[in-house]
Amino acid sequence: MEFETKHLVIKKFIPEYISIMYETWGTDREVGKYMPGFRVDWDIEGFTDYILRTYKDEYHTRAVIQEKESNKIIGNISIYQEDSRSKSVNIWLIKDYWKKGYGTEVLKGIVKELKKTKIESLYATCDGRNIGAVRMLEKANFECIDIIKDYREDIDGVIGDEYLYEMEFK
Repeated sequence: MEFETKHLVIKKFIPEYISIMYETWGTDREVGKYMPGFRVDWDIEGFTDYILRTYKDEYHTRAVIQEKESNKIIGNISIYQEDSRSKSVNIWLIKDYWKKGYGTEVLKGIVKELKKTKIESLYATCDGRNIGAVRMLEKANFECIDIIKDYREDIDGVIGDEYLYEMEFK
């Protein structure tokens, strides 16, 4: 998946981006706080394994987010094929780029691109305590369709609610 938005370029993931990802957010506690399986104590090999576990999986598509102004890789996207009709999406951004609308911008771009396909719906989940993710999904017109109580464990081992969002393509 490759496309551009007003401020961003979405580029196909290649393994050469892993070292940049590791250096910019790979051990950042705030970025990884609500990411399942994230660790702040891994080395580059552990982080590489974390990223590559899905890279060669036929059901995953991975991309990186590049800011046009700086040409800096500022985030990562993972899209998973749930079934023949739906996909789910995860987006990570370096914290220096939080609260700039970039998450919403990239999510709206993903929706626009996926509407060109035969996909009928796009899902996303987040920890209910992750206010930035909740705002991003709601600004991109996703609908919260379920809340699973006491389901998600954050990086500190604290349990929170998982929010399930959906956007149907009509």
